[in-house]
Amino acid sequence: MQLFHWFSRFTLFVGLVLIWWGAAVTTEDVGLAVPDWPLAFGKVNPEGWMKVPALFLEHGHRWIATGVGLLVLVMYFWRYAKECPREELSRIRSGWFVVFCAIGLSFFSKPIEWLLVKILILVALAPEDFTWELRIAALLVQALIPLVLALFLGLFEPAAFIFIGSCLLFLVFKGYLIPASIIVFIGLVWLVLTWIAKKWSLLRGLTVLALFTVIGQASLGGLRVLKMSDPYGISHGTLGQLFFCLLVFIAFASSKTWHGESLVIQKGRGSARVLSMILFMAVFGQLVIGATLRHTQRLYLAANDILTTKGQLFPPMDPADVFVLHLHKYWGFTVALLVLAVAWKSRIWLGRVPRLRWISPALMIMPINQVVLGIYVVLTGKSFWVTNLHVLNGLGLLVLTFLLAVSVWASTAGLGLNGQTKADKPLSPA
Repeated sequence: MQLFHWFSRFTLFVGLVLIWWGAAVTTEDVGLAVPDWPLAFGKVNPEGWMKVPALFLEHGHRWIATGVGLLVLVMYFWRYAKECPREELSRIRSGWFVVFCAIGLSFFSKPIEWLLVKILILVALAPEDFTWELRIAALLVQALIPLVLALFLGLFEPAAFIFIGSCLLFLVFKGYLIPASIIVFIGLVWLVLTWIAKKWSLLRGLTVLALFTVIGQASLGGLRVLKMSDPYGISHGTLGQLFFCLLVFIAFASSKTWHGESLVIQKGRGSARVLSMILFMAVFGQLVIGATLRHTQRLYLAANDILTTKGQLFPPMDPADVFVLHLHKYWGFTVALLVLAVAWKSRIWLGRVPRLRWISPALMIMPINQVVLGIYVVLTGKSFWVTNLHVLNGLGLLVLTFLLAVSVWASTAGLGLNGQTKADKPLSPA
């Protein structure tokens, strides 16, 4: 468990880099610098992409996202191997080396890709060139190698993930969104029912949910490019924030604090649960408004005044960009006051857990920072560093309110923070 906890922390760090990189892509308005997906100008890596700032940001964002996806996949396999039936464990151990070799050969070997494309050209009787469709088909054929090996080794759940995830991304690429939506709905129903029926541990369920989320996030990112749609971009940005909170939850639930400390709320448990959840939802709502603002007012803001918007204290809803900016400013002030009030009260809730006491003072400082950074964003005309710091501070606020809500709800529901619980090995500190 200790090793898994530190691995989840590393994944969390890479996820933070991904959030910052995505914020930089939006701030610089280079989200469509690469017009195709999942390839880039018909290639895995366009020539000279590191030397062109726009390509470096957008294509680099894709590669970091791929890295996070692989790290989440490792966490999923880790918990799957840890909690699977004993008869499956020997098959997993014997198959790890073979599966990784197959993945390495299928995705990183140029001769194999060349051979597969040539075979597909002959089958399709198409011109002998590396078209987008042939490259995508070659990647799908390569993905079948680890899938067949997983089935052969009896790893049916991972094989289903590989197959269904590949199908979902292919349907998104081809624009068949209704079948893709049906697959997502069925997958979520399966997750909930299986989690309950098989009585998965918290970490087992969270890693499966993280794998679902990272596939959905990749799909939304692809749709943002293929459809050139702001709503998909907004959804992609907000889901990314929730995905990061999920990574925080995995790291927290595998920590010594979660298993060894006890959070006891003697009075007002109900109000603590309600207030912590309202606070999280209020901060998340502000981030949704912020994502809408960033994707619809990329190059400049609709107004540059602070207390008013276009000279009006209460602007009309039309034009929408002016109203969204007004809403973001005044809902932000309201949320900042709410955070300060709940943070003051949370000192009593978290006071008995030394490793969680820092959350309350941090929640008192970060809203002030966020308001100041927001004012500087307006005054500097969306300066790159100020804007990105504003985004990261907002993410920090969301994470802290999420930790507060999770701590309160888990302790009152008996999921964690209730004293020493059974663990495989001594856990590392949170």
